[in-house]
Amino acid sequence: SPTLITTFMSSVIKTAGFAAFLRLFYTSFAPIIDFLTPTLWMMTALTITIGNITAVYQTSFKRMLAYSSISHAGYMLMAILAMGATSQSAVFIYATAYSIASVTAFAILIRVKKEGGSDLLTSFNGLAKRNPFMALAMTISMCSLAGIPLTAGFFGKFYIFAAALSQQFLWLVIIAVINAIIGIYYYFKVIIAMYMKEGTENTVIKLNANYRFVLILCAIATIILGVLPGLISSIL
Repeated sequence: SPTLITTFMSSVIKTAGFAAFLRLFYTSFAPIIDFLTPTLWMMTALTITIGNITAVYQTSFKRMLAYSSISHAGYMLMAILAMGATSQSAVFIYATAYSIASVTAFAILIRVKKEGGSDLLTSFNGLAKRNPFMALAMTISMCSLAGIPLTAGFFGKFYIFAAALSQQFLWLVIIAVINAIIGIYYYFKVIIAMYMKEGTENTVIKLNANYRFVLILCAIATIILGVLPGLISSIL
């Protein structure tokens, strides 16, 4: 599918779906949550694990993000499974962090693919030399998706794990932490490609003002929410 459609499906659709899913569980399914817990537990563990492991083996950046988005759905499902007092804010913070990082990553992919005609991970080789600003924005995006501290994604995972631990889902959190480490591996492959590998193209990639504005806005939002997560939680 076109990258713009992929961006929409992986961010807006997923966020809206989980908002509805959360509302449904808090109203209709709350009385039978104990009955549904074993099934949701297994679904969450499998979703996180299969999404991350499959993403490791991808050579296409778009497919890597697509499979990693499956694991992110699993992380948000953890908060729904927990059904605690902080579950709604945890899902909202995580979805916000994930959406901002995804928009950044897909926007840069569109520009890189236009230059090189490919969405392979090798297309990002040497991007730091061709456009340092794009490489920096992509680095912030990948760190946020990986859950690295000082980015919005870190507190997104932190609140999700805290909500699950508050409901005694210790083993599920352990599985999620292991998978988060796996996620760091394949997200950092992109960063290594941009800064430590030589690309076949040497032409400088130029961005128009609108492109720069979007990337700057997303990068700043990712850092601010990573340093001051209370800004978003205070809205709820």
